[in-house]
This record gives sequence, structure tokens and C-alpha cells, in this order.
Amino acid sequence: MDETDLRLDGNAVAGMMAELFGFEMTVAWAGCVACGATNQLGAMHVYAHGMGAVLSCPGCGQHLLRVARGEGRWWLDPRGLAWLQLDEQARIAG
Repeated sequence: MDETDLRLDGNAVAGMMAELFGFEMTVAWAGCVACGATNQLGAMHVYAHGMGAVLSCPGCGQHLLRVARGEGRWWLDPRGLAWLQLDEQARIAG
């Protein structure tokens, strides 16, 4: 087994991200701080586990966003993101 056996695409974390942000996050655009690539979150590489996920740049592999949830709290580490663009049309009606 290698890393590609564990890798998913960004759509795998759509529900978790929508719960956290209140947006359809798979259509949100982001920039990679390492290589400058721009991609929608749905195109990112995802490594997920029970309490969260790591989203990586499909171009260079840089970890862009780490998300974890536990004990009624969320943890976000966006250090790999140069920017994140949310489209107002993607807001989920609550």
C-alpha cells in the first residue's frame, strides 16, 4: 500500500466542510502558498481519518488545510493556503 491508496479527492470532505463553513466548499477556490497553483477544494488531494482531514495541493503536494473535530471543537490549520475565495452563491441556506 502506498499513499495513493489512501488519497481521496476534495469531494470526500464536502459534508464536513459545509458543516464548518456554511458554504459548498468543493467549489471554493484556493491558492497554494508553495507553488502558486489555484484549484477548487474539490480538486485537492485529501487524506482523511476519523477526526479530520488534510487537504493537499494536487500540483506540488503542499499541505494546504488541516481540519480536525473533536470534543465539541474544530481545529483549522490553513498555513499552506495563500488565499481562499468563497462564492456567495455557494452559501448553504440554513
